[in-house]
Amino acid sequence: MRCDDSDMKIMPERVSKVFDSAEGAAVAFAREKANGNMDKARALGLRFAQELICKDGGLTSFGVGAFDDARTVIQRKILFSYVVNQVIADLFPNSIVAQSAMSSFYNKIEQESPETSEMLFDSVAFTMYILTARSSPSDPKAIGEVFARLCEREDDPLFVRYGMELAEYFTLRCTQTVLEAGLIR
Repeated sequence: MRCDDSDMKIMPERVSKVFDSAEGAAVAFAREKANGNMDKARALGLRFAQELICKDGGLTSFGVGAFDDARTVIQRKILFSYVVNQVIADLFPNSIVAQSAMSSFYNKIEQESPETSEMLFDSVAFTMYILTARSSPSDPKAIGEVFARLCEREDDPLFVRYGMELAEYFTLRCTQTVLEAGLIR
């Protein structure tokens, strides 16, 4: 019995394609390092991490009040982390610079606050935000509904609105921070 495997490719037609892509990434990395984007990206990642793990305030503590309990405080942090990921993906000039920022973000959290790091990495909530954004792009109410559900207040329109407004606030502040950094495109 003979199988037709003519459509299978194990190696590129030109072996140098493999090396060309690696060389291209190295050139891109060197360019981003030379123009200062890599340093700016790392600094932004550290700044966002500090906002997340800061004990005396920080963006995730903005507006904490009577409606908040331990669950909502955790969910605020997860929502902030999701927003940081989205803003970096949307506003950074390329994936090399974005990856640098995300690495410094998560490394700082892991070093300074292992419990926060564990909460973020073991969280189904983060995945829920990603799936919701994919199925309902540009729908802030959908993000608010996820937040309310995660806070176990899914039938509470106030919590849906709360999640929407938090996501919008986090997005605005993170966007401003990235734009102020002056990344070169």
